[in-house]
Amino acid sequence: MNIWTIMIYELRRLLRSRSMLLNMFLLPMVLIFLLGSALSGVVGLEEISRIEPVRVGVVNLSGSGSESSKIIVGFLNTPELKDIIIPLAAEGRQAAESGLRTGKYGYAVIVPPGFDNNVLGGGEAQLEFILGKDSTENLVAGTVFDQFLSDINYKQAAALTLGPEVMAVSAPVVDNQPSVTLGKLNEEGSTYSASQFYAASMLLMFMLYSGMTVCTSLFNEKDNHTLFRINSMPVKGSQLFIGKILGIGLVTILQSSMVVLLTDWLYGVDWGDRPGLLILTCMLMIISAMTLSIIVALFFKTAASARSAIATVAVTMTFMSGGMFPLPESWVNSVGAFTINHWALQAILRMILHSELSEIMPNVIMLSLICFVLFLAAFISYRKVGYHE
Repeated sequence: MNIWTIMIYELRRLLRSRSMLLNMFLLPMVLIFLLGSALSGVVGLEEISRIEPVRVGVVNLSGSGSESSKIIVGFLNTPELKDIIIPLAAEGRQAAESGLRTGKYGYAVIVPPGFDNNVLGGGEAQLEFILGKDSTENLVAGTVFDQFLSDINYKQAAALTLGPEVMAVSAPVVDNQPSVTLGKLNEEGSTYSASQFYAASMLLMFMLYSGMTVCTSLFNEKDNHTLFRINSMPVKGSQLFIGKILGIGLVTILQSSMVVLLTDWLYGVDWGDRPGLLILTCMLMIISAMTLSIIVALFFKTAASARSAIATVAVTMTFMSGGMFPLPESWVNSVGAFTINHWALQAILRMILHSELSEIMPNVIMLSLICFVLFLAAFISYRKVGYHE
């Protein structure tokens, strides 16, 4: 009964504090938004830009006589290229160059006379390209035509070396699958966005910061001289600790839930498809933060020094684990492995990447071991130091 009374009192005290609510609920969302937006080009990959079709000026595309290339016409009329290349007829080289300068074309292709006859006669396929102003359009169009020429020349070389029969053997199997599929890499577990990375790292950092609330609550009982009155009542020290931990832990659980739900709703953060493991990881992180704060509170004499120690530990662990800024793998896997954040962050990131369970569980098991060690250290510290005026 004493435990529930202390827990309810702690909940009321925390929920009445406006500054506490702002720091625990608003500040994480603001930091995730700012870091995710500012460092979107540094961490992970954001949404892939849609490839706009390139207007290509083709000389001799629709002319008459021997200079008209049916091979080029057939290639540019394939359905796969309709969303990538927009072929436009150009009357000549000067018209193509003029169109590139004025922006009518983004790229130009000059088909040499007798292109079809040269290819059909076993000669090397060659085209002349004129680059436009936009480097992206040059890259897209250049890739398309380079692949086209490479494919023709490869088949020509194979036919000359191995005979015409090899053409039938190497003919591609036609199916209904698209040649190119556009999408985001993080949908298949290849990478994560900056918003996802900082949502996970800031969530863990603020869980560690919740330990400052534990220190503040414990020292308030001393500073307000209410601890002496509590001890004079039939309330055990363990009941006081458990009640306060439960109250602050419930608020921290509410904070974590709000961060996960709001980042998913507002920022589109995908937290993976393992909600049970995500909840377990967060619970282990909360217990680790609570027990660590108890150890600090028992060995410091003032609230200010205890809060400073917790804040320093939280920031240091977040930085060493690569949560502030992506650090080299050699650093993260060596020095960063000595932090609580490292194991929790790696577990959550693997959930975000939809990794296999075998890749997630080692981090969760290690986090469980750290949680057990901190709980044991807090128990021994209390037995040795105690909590008194």
